[in-house]
Amino acid sequence: MSIRVLAKVWDDYPGSGGSELLALLALADWSDDQGFCFPSMSAIASKTRLSRSQAQRVVHGLIDGGFIQVTGNEFGGPPGATRQYRIVLSSLTGRADATPTGRMDATGSVHATGRTHAQDGPHGCAETGRMGATQTVREPSITAKGCAQARSSSSRKSRSKEITFAQFLESCRASGEKAIPEDDPVMAYAEKVGITNEMLAVAWAEFKAAYLPTSKGYKDWRQTFRNAVRRNWYKLWFLAEGQGAAWTTAGEQARRAAA
Repeated sequence: MSIRVLAKVWDDYPGSGGSELLALLALADWSDDQGFCFPSMSAIASKTRLSRSQAQRVVHGLIDGGFIQVTGNEFGGPPGATRQYRIVLSSLTGRADATPTGRMDATGSVHATGRTHAQDGPHGCAETGRMGATQTVREPSITAKGCAQARSSSSRKSRSKEITFAQFLESCRASGEKAIPEDDPVMAYAEKVGITNEMLAVAWAEFKAAYLPTSKGYKDWRQTFRNAVRRNWYKLWFLAEGQGAAWTTAGEQARRAAA
């Protein structure tokens, strides 16, 4: 925890308060003196006493307002990783009527892409900051639906539209979800058969390298990755009776390349 950043947020946040201030204070409580922190969305929701979806909307509002930047794992990173944030201290002007500035780019990432992304849909009523008060409602963008489709039931998947891997990652970023969340079935499968977290991370890196540049579409990219792990598509490991997975030559090569 950084007392300096926490005090800065308390004293100089130019907004009206409510859940935005609460979420910013929560991030400050995790941050170092430069404002860097990397809590999970579930941790933010728990600390602010909001639902996960409400916490996502609030954090995205702070990103859009220029108060937070995403500095790492913008699209979820390797399995089990969290997004990395930085509180933009220069945006804390201390004026209640200040217009937030300091956005690095349209996505809130320090790595500008040169593209402009449309903001989310219309806003509902404003928050009052009271317990039980109506929360700010932000309609999910069209791209955010792609990530929800990836987690829908099999019957709904059959009706959903195929999307590219890049669109899937972007939809997860927009909704604040990890591409491969900690509770994804692939985690339990890997633990059961002896595949390590490092092997999963390397498999994810190979998976991204294979599909990110392509226009190939799937309805459920998480299931596609599970298939890649279960069938060892990239021949990264081998299994021996009574032993955990061990690197193959191809796996060791990929591990060094991803290091």
